[in-house]
Amino acid sequence: MKIISSALVISILFSGCATRNAFSKLDISKEQEAAIENTKSGKIIFDKKVEGIYSAVYLNNVYENTDKTNNYFYISLYLKNKNNYLNITLNGEKAIDRRELAQENKYSHLVSLNTQWTSNYLLRFKNNENNESTKLILQIDNGPSSSGPLSYSKDQL
Repeated sequence: MKIISSALVISILFSGCATRNAFSKLDISKEQEAAIENTKSGKIIFDKKVEGIYSAVYLNNVYENTDKTNNYFYISLYLKNKNNYLNITLNGEKAIDRRELAQENKYSHLVSLNTQWTSNYLLRFKNNENNESTKLILQIDNGPSSSGPLSYSKDQL
């Protein structure tokens, strides 16, 4: 009986000290928490050399009121060679709308990569209603340089 009551007391003490998740101790908003969970950051590489860096946020999983007929991404990137054509695709399809944004914009607080050297874009891709897959593959190419495939999941908010 002593063993059972001791185990019960210990489990209550440990579960009472447990926090909800890793973000609960940080002073960040729910929006920033969702952005962190839906951000991919990395390097744009060619021939084992870094040609740029990026942060890409899937906005549909960050903002509940986002138009579900489209997939929205906020991308902040720095490229060494800005002369090459920037090609960004989602599941092999080009964006139906791509807007370059100012350094300070309504999404810039979502990423840590925000300097005067970065270019910021809001991209809108058509949501393929026939494709029931919840997997989204984003690819950023700059001439021969590439981010490689970036995989996102569509969450049901």
